[in-house]
Order: sequence, then structure tokens, then C-alpha cells
Amino acid sequence: MSKEKMKSEEPAKSKGAFSRGFFAVLNGSFLTRDYVQANLGFIVFLVGVMICFIGYGYFAESNMKEMVSSEAELQELKARNLAIHARLEQLKQQSQIARSIADMGLEESTNPPTIIRVSELDNLEEGGE
Repeated sequence: MSKEKMKSEEPAKSKGAFSRGFFAVLNGSFLTRDYVQANLGFIVFLVGVMICFIGYGYFAESNMKEMVSSEAELQELKARNLAIHARLEQLKQQSQIARSIADMGLEESTNPPTIIRVSELDNLEEGGE
């Protein structure tokens, strides 16, 4: 019976120790203990590191949001560029150009251009007179 009695008392002790420790943290009395005062510099350092980690988490989250919005904007600009490029290719077609100049009252020439060649001797003779 003594073993059963000891087992039932141990959880009761641990529950009491937990509640005492919890209340010591809540009311601040744990800060007056010697080992806490001796390691206060290290505790402040740990708190500073925790604050830096929290700040870095917010910074990384804002960067990820910005990156996602930039990628969405990039996809939109790529689609817009593709549409403009397709329109440009359509406007560069000969049939489209012929329609455009017909609106201005011009017509497409069916005769190929002729090359006029002037020799240097002809230029010298004209300039020498």
C-alpha cells in the first residue's frame, strides 16, 4: 500500500509545484531569486534575440507578400507584352499595310522599282561644264 500511496502523492506534488511556479512568474517574485539575478544579462540577451526573431519573421512575411504581388504583376505585363507583340505582327503584314494605305488614297505599286545608276564619268562631265 505504501507504493500506491507514494504514486498518488507524486502527481499532487508536481501539480502544486507547477501552480506555485506559475504564480511566481505571474506576480514577479521569481525575479528576486539569486540565480535569476546572477544570469540577468543572459536573460536580457535571450529576450533581445527573441525580439529579433519576431521582427525577422514579420520582415520575411512582408517580403514574401511583395514578391507574390510582383510575380503577379510580372505575369500581367508578360501577357500584355504578348498581346501587343501579336498586334504589331498583324500590322506588319503586307495585306494590312495595303489596306492602311488604301484608306489614305494610295495604292500598292505592281511595278518593281528601277535602279538608276550614274557613273563617275557622267558626274565629272556635268560638273566640268
